[in-house]
Amino acid sequence: MTTDATSAHLDSCDITDGQTWYDLYNWLLPLVEMWVRDSRVSSWYGQHREIAEDIAHEAVMRTFRYHQRADRGEMPPIGSLKALSRVIARNYFRDWRKKDWYLVRPALGENEQQTFNVATGLNEIVDASQIALDHLMLDSLIVSVAQVVARFPRGQKVALLTDLANMSDLDGEPSLLEQALSDVGVQLSEYKRPRSEDPTIRGRDAALRSIAYKRLKQEVRV
Repeated sequence: MTTDATSAHLDSCDITDGQTWYDLYNWLLPLVEMWVRDSRVSSWYGQHREIAEDIAHEAVMRTFRYHQRADRGEMPPIGSLKALSRVIARNYFRDWRKKDWYLVRPALGENEQQTFNVATGLNEIVDASQIALDHLMLDSLIVSVAQVVARFPRGQKVALLTDLANMSDLDGEPSLLEQALSDVGVQLSEYKRPRSEDPTIRGRDAALRSIAYKRLKQEVRV
């Protein structure tokens, strides 16, 4: 079992160091392998380890790419490497399981089929509870982000909200973030605007945006 000290190490070490990503992969792999073994996807029998390795590897790569974008100021900063990689891995695992679930499985005897059905049902119940928990955690995090951003100094708040608005699709159903911001008196749509062509203003906005994201990372932890 991964200790809190190990988890803290992953979130505090230098993310430009290749060892960090290797450690993250080794932390994530046993967790993913447990999901795969408990999935009861018949087409995965005999290759649980290989599938878990593929999922863990892809999750770490996606986490790394997200980190690169966050480092360039294109995405919100990462509060926790392990939390982000776990969410990415879980979503990737679910997508893969859903795709492979309907593949033809070998014929089972009556007793084997009953065992398979019971185990599958239990797994779906556990998975449903995990999904609900993930949603609760996400909702809570987004509400916290909205409350923190609303208290930012005006310059930082405008720079961050403008960046978020420009990255968001504001034409459809309001997102959780839009709703949370609206609850604290902030309308995200009001901040959607093109970036200035003036180099001085663009530089100032970039600096404010960077400060705002760093501040958000400090005040809101995943």
